[in-house]
This record gives sequence, C-alpha cells and structure tokens, in this order.
Amino acid sequence: MTDKPTGPNDFVTEAYSLADKESIMQFYRKWAESYDQQMAGQGYTSPGAIAELLETHLRRHDIEALDVGCGTGLTGQEVKQYGITDIDGVDISGEMIAVARSRDIYRKLYVADLNQPLSLADQSYDAAISSGTFTHGHVGPAPIKEIFRVLRPGGLFAFTVHFDLWHSKGFDAVLAQMISTNEIQCLALKEGPYFHGAKPEGWFCVYQKTP
Repeated sequence: MTDKPTGPNDFVTEAYSLADKESIMQFYRKWAESYDQQMAGQGYTSPGAIAELLETHLRRHDIEALDVGCGTGLTGQEVKQYGITDIDGVDISGEMIAVARSRDIYRKLYVADLNQPLSLADQSYDAAISSGTFTHGHVGPAPIKEIFRVLRPGGLFAFTVHFDLWHSKGFDAVLAQMISTNEIQCLALKEGPYFHGAKPEGWFCVYQKTP
C-alpha cells in the first residue's frame, strides 16, 4: 500500500491528496484568496528556482512566454523579474486566474483544463514554464506534447515534476520518446526542493523543441 503524500503543512498535504477534477476545483475555490500566503509561509521556492533555470537557457528576453498551470501568478511574477513582459497564463481554476489577473503580470489569461487540447495556435510562444502543476497526479504527462505544439522551433519548456510521478505516471517515457524522434532535446535535468530547507522533491527540467 502506498503512503499518502505529505507536505510541510496541512494545507500542502491537502493539495497533494487531490485525486479528481472536482476536488481540485473545490480546493482552489476555497483557497484562491489565501493561497499565496499559505505557500509563502512555508518558504515556497519552486517558482523562483524554475524561473531562474529557464533564464539561464534563454538567449534573449524579448520573448512570448506561457505560464502553464499559472495559479495565482507566483511563477509568472518570477519570470517577469527577468525582464520578460509578454506572458500569458493558463489554469483550470477561474478563482486562481482572478487573483493572477490582479497582479498585472499577464498579457492574457485562459481558464482551461490541461488534460484537454489547448485553444492556442501552433508555434505561438518562445518559452513555457510550469511550477507545481505536475504534482501527485493532478496532471499527467499528456499535456507535454500539447505544450510543445504551441512552442516555436527552438522554444524552451522549463517545468517541475514530482519524483513520485516521474516514472510511475510515465513522464520519463514520454520525454524519452520525444527525444528519440528528434522532437525535443534535454538541456537541464536536476533534483531540487519545492520548499526552503526541504529535501529534493522533484525534477527541475528544461527541454528544447528541435529548431
């Protein structure tokens, strides 16, 4: 029997326990207004770490970027600090999107289920980023091909994947298959924590769409 995943506090543990779309929607509806405070109180460092990893692989900053699973905008806020201003966001929760909109970070925001095809044109973005979306089964690896579809040739996707999902949900297999068919290449793959002072919890990755 697999132990239930736990986080640094009851709030994060509850987030990790979500198993279906309805429970996810209820959770974010309940916590949208206080989500940032809850995460900041636990020293949530993942958004800053993945934004920094993306920035190290960018050749320029006048790009169009997509924040995948943007939530309240914690990751978009970090991306903007590097001088990237054309940022769009997509998230399943309208309540979280409303908070993100109030930050004045995003050019456009979309409410959408990442497990469904995105209503975005092919080759629309130079980069995509995601922090905390691929965590304990909320979203599997299926969206990865869709995200690379909306990236331009040479575009970068920087994202985190919890250790528990990397192999069990097939993230490693999907990415390996795309590498084998020369669709993408791996630029960075390293372990890292999601919270300050914690042990590494997931992979911090950067993959590039083949130019």
